[in-house]
This record gives sequence, structure tokens and C-alpha cells, in this order.
Amino acid sequence: MNQASRLLIIKQMLNEKDELTTKDLAEYFKVSFDTVRRDVLRLASTGQAVRFHGGIMNNNLNDVPGYRTRSHVRSSVKASMAAAAEKMVIPKRLYFIGASTTLVLLCQLLNKKNITVITNSIDNALNLSQNTLPRVELLGGQLDKGNRYTYSLETLTQLDSFTFDTIFIGTSRVCEEGIYVVDKDDAVILKKAIMRSKRVVVIAEQYKFNSEQSSPYKLADCSEIDVLITDNKLSEAYKKWFKKTIEVKYIKVKEGE
Repeated sequence: MNQASRLLIIKQMLNEKDELTTKDLAEYFKVSFDTVRRDVLRLASTGQAVRFHGGIMNNNLNDVPGYRTRSHVRSSVKASMAAAAEKMVIPKRLYFIGASTTLVLLCQLLNKKNITVITNSIDNALNLSQNTLPRVELLGGQLDKGNRYTYSLETLTQLDSFTFDTIFIGTSRVCEEGIYVVDKDDAVILKKAIMRSKRVVVIAEQYKFNSEQSSPYKLADCSEIDVLITDNKLSEAYKKWFKKTIEVKYIKVKEGE
């Protein structure tokens, strides 16, 4: 059994029992303690569970943790995905970058680049303001303090004046019907920004493909995605959700990172 399959089972087990020991998991899967430790590290590094000495516990959240929880997670997976996105950025172009903990890392890599970035994310704007470049425009409106983004009806009208070369967005759920997020106000802004973009780049870890979290607000059909950055190869079933011309960038990570 590969790591992805074990992680899915561990998450299901945590829903039934709030905490598990590495000994329990090693015996259940009939694998070594080192293998189990790598599994535990992987879940903890993406904020899906909390690691403690000798085991792992449920973080009492849904499959996809909230923004504040994810913002404190330091993950080599997120860093690698951000680096892959940065390679797609071309000077003298206009970009929209959505609110996402991984995209905050992307913004840290864009300082001094001769580009223009439009965003509704407070953290994106702060990380892009360390140098004279890039040029940054933070969309106005009411502030969602929990998820640290702005939104307003006026912003929707403002977005009509832009044509973005590329939009970079995160998502809380990917399924056959499309890509989804948790918050309605964020979804309205992102949906309009997608309509105004020539290229749509989605960043999504593999666990979001298996998420059962209630993410009711659809951003786009899978067929509208031009580039997908993820941390594992897509199964044949998942591949059928997307158009044949989609570019999938796989981030290679070692088990446990």
C-alpha cells in the first residue's frame, strides 16, 4: 500500500478515534515505525492532524484546515509548489493572485520582479510590498479577518477593467464537478477574476481531491483549468475530469516531507 492510501485510511480512523499511536498504526498497516513516522509527518505538515510524542491526533477540523491553521504550517510541499508557480511568471505581465497560504509563499518569491499583481489577499499584498517591484494593487472592500481577504460589490465592477495574463488560485476541494472553496464572498471575487484571465493556474495538494469538507462555492469547471500544480500524480479517474490539453506539474516529494 502506498503512502497516499495509508494517509486516507489514517484520516478516516481519526474521525472515529481522536488519537492514534505510532505503535497502533504500525501494527494496523504491518509496516515499520519509520514508515508510520513519515506518514504522521506528512499529515502534520499539511495541517490535517496534530503530531504528539508517539502518535497523532485529530485537529478537530475538517479535511482542509482553516486559513489561520494552514498559515502556521511550514511545509516543503507548499514551498515546492510555490516555486513551480514562480517559474511561470513572465516579466511585464498582469497577474491575479488569490488568497492561499501556498500563494503567500509564491508572493515572497516575486519581489523585485517587473510585473503587476492584483490581489484581494492582505498577506499577499504585504509580502509583495518589500521592494519597489512588483507593482501591487490590493482590491478594496470589507475585510474577512479570519481568512484575511477583502471583498465588495464594487470590486466586481473594478475587475471588469482588467484582463489578466494568468490567475493563480488555491482551492479547498477538487472533484469531478469542478473546484470549490469554503467562503462565498471569496468565491464571487475569484469567479469573476477567472472570467477575466487568459490562463487559469490551480494549486491543490492531493488530499484536497479526497476531501469531504463542505466546500459549497464553485469557482470553475475542471475543464476551465489550464495548469494544475499538485504534489502527486493524478489517478486515471482524476485525469478524466480535466481537458486533454491541461498541463499538470507534479511536485516530487519524499514520503514524510
